[in-house]
Amino acid sequence: MSQRANARGRTGLTATSSTVLPRLSPLAASFSSVAVALLVFAVLNIEQSVRFADVFLVAERIEQSGKVSTETLEKTAIKADLIVRGGYCRSDIVMAGTTLVLKRLDTRNEITDYGAWAKAAEEAEGYMRHAVSCMPTESNLWLRLAVVRAVIVQEPRAIARLMTMSSTLAPVDENALLARLYFWNHLNATTLENAQTSVERDLSILMKFGNTQKIGAALRAISAALVPYLKEAGTKLTPEKKISLTWFGLNLDELP
Repeated sequence: MSQRANARGRTGLTATSSTVLPRLSPLAASFSSVAVALLVFAVLNIEQSVRFADVFLVAERIEQSGKVSTETLEKTAIKADLIVRGGYCRSDIVMAGTTLVLKRLDTRNEITDYGAWAKAAEEAEGYMRHAVSCMPTESNLWLRLAVVRAVIVQEPRAIARLMTMSSTLAPVDENALLARLYFWNHLNATTLENAQTSVERDLSILMKFGNTQKIGAALRAISAALVPYLKEAGTKLTPEKKISLTWFGLNLDELP
């Protein structure tokens, strides 16, 4: 074979070899996988945001003004039910749906339309169980599940466990404490007894360190069941704190 042919043969072999793609290093492959995963995650997030856009809008309207038409609420709350069936656990989606299902339950009348009320209550309880499973460390969700359970039937031990979980997860947050105070004030004596440690801890912290104006506003009307706990918490307050509470409408010394 001539030298020219040998050269062409060598050149052809070299050209063929140069078309083989280099193998990615483990680091590069890992980076590519992460990039693809992030892209997929971003696309899914956008898709979910679009799917539940009306849920966000109506929930925001309810939270800002509390006003929304019955037709709009009914139509949008159906999408909230899809959150459970679809297994969606994105926190903002879950919280927006919570607002809707609780508002729907609140607008039902147990006396004039028991069937619709019972259905809304059942769906709200199912939704709140899903919400808690998605975010088990969110105290507000445990509180709302307790509220729904109490609306359906106030089973003292079950409600006490849910309230205790809320108290354990957010023991010093003032907004959480005020929310629980409102609910403690609407529970019967048996339920409070089952959650005695949590009731006493909540009241002690809130009365000592909480905003007295907010506490006074939350306790315009005090249930007989809560009075003993308030009086006990009052014995641990400074005279200045008691005077401040009295100024805002809560005179502990005049409790029955």
